Amino acid sequence: MLGPILAVTMTVADLAPIEAAYGTYLGYKVVERGQVPQDLADVWGAPLVAGKSYMVMQPESGANCFLRFIAIDPYPDYKPLTTYGWNSTEILVKDVDAVYEKLKSSPFEVVGTPRNLSTTDKIKAMQVIGPAKELLYLTTVTDASFGLGMAESFVDRPFIVINGGEDIAQLITFYRDTLDNKVSEPIPVRMSALNKVRGFDSEMKHPLSTVDIGGPFMIEIDQYPRGTTMRKTRPGDLPPSTAIVAFEVPSLDNIGVPFVKPPIIAQGRPYNGRRVAVIKGPSGELHELIETPN
Repeated sequence: MLGPILAVTMTVADLAPIEAAYGTYLGYKVVERGQVPQDLADVWGAPLVAGKSYMVMQPESGANCFLRFIAIDPYPDYKPLTTYGWNSTEILVKDVDAVYEKLKSSPFEVVGTPRNLSTTDKIKAMQVIGPAKELLYLTTVTDASFGLGMAESFVDRPFIVINGGEDIAQLITFYRDTLDNKVSEPIPVRMSALNKVRGFDSEMKHPLSTVDIGGPFMIEIDQYPRGTTMRKTRPGDLPPSTAIVAFEVPSLDNIGVPFVKPPIIAQGRPYNGRRVAVIKGPSGELHELIETPN
């Protein structure tokens, strides 16, 4: 069973503009730098990433949920929201309208202006594409009863990750039946950023379900429309943009999916000396599983 999100890993061509953009406009701070160890790269199934520079950034709130960026050779043909797998990271913000004003003249391209969700006026979100073609949802939640938490800094932590697939039934089976998490029944929901990027009608709706991973976190699973493709990844490398999502799990001993490689004990954030292994989802997306400390 998957637990809370511990980190989202994105691949980028250059760390410097990412640090500047996320620091200046989102208030994130670098809390760790280094080079990817060989054993960790192997666990990811990405031996070519060994030795590559990375940094871990933390929100101003101090929440222990991180963004990790790894500098790899670029994928010039990658376009957001056109491939299956991890497509977006949703981040809590105190006032999405104020964030929108701040980001108007920034390295973040606004692809969706602040709007209430089609299902509630207690959640309001905007969407941006960052310097490395990463898609972010920036979201204000004003009702604690949703169980998603509320921002404790101007821009706070990731709280939802979005997995887009060809067949939502297949994603539901993976999370509910294989990993034993509760999954909601799919409903049609307007997806503003997807519609804009793909040239659809702005009000077009797509099937969406949510995966309960405990605490104030969630996985959103979407069925993406025809014309979406598998994400092209170089052999032995990580995929472009949102590459890995790390989740806490009670144990690595009862996972119903084969590991990419046997578990290791990893240091640094978000591991802190714990065992870690990686599994692949229906579209090959990487789920990093980090064992709960004893």
